[in-house]
Amino acid sequence: MSIAKFYMAPARRAARLVAVQSLYEMELSGKPADQVLNEVARRRDYNNYENCETEDQLAWPPAETDMAFCSDLVRGVNANYDDIDVLIRGAMAAGRAPRQLETILRTILRVGTYELGQRLDIDPPVTISEFVGLAERFFSEREPALVNGLLDRIARDLRPDEMIGTHSDVGQG
Repeated sequence: MSIAKFYMAPARRAARLVAVQSLYEMELSGKPADQVLNEVARRRDYNNYENCETEDQLAWPPAETDMAFCSDLVRGVNANYDDIDVLIRGAMAAGRAPRQLETILRTILRVGTYELGQRLDIDPPVTISEFVGLAERFFSEREPALVNGLLDRIARDLRPDEMIGTHSDVGQG
């Protein structure tokens, strides 16, 4: 792994978390993407040791957040909800729909699906792993496995050549 990629990982990991939280907030509050992203950027700029009374205030958004990447994810998902939900629905069991999922789980899947479809600079297994990790931050039961399975199916549909030889491809004929 190159040094640039090593340092990029924490910034992108933080951006994915902030994007999921921002889209979750947008869905619950009805606020537009620009407003939520501006609020996040303002909090990020403000959140430093001189301005915070407690360490908890530094937790969100993390200082290392790649805000350009976060903005791309938020704006991309926001502009493509319907297309993204079609992809997720196609990966789900018959008769199930993204709207039936818990809001945070649906949001994780939407951001992961957008990244798989639009961020061709990121390997699909990396995207899947990152979003399974995000699901583990919010859930402890079956949800991380569901995220893994659905994003794997979506990656195989969107980027089949890049999924050949991946762990979940082993033993398939």
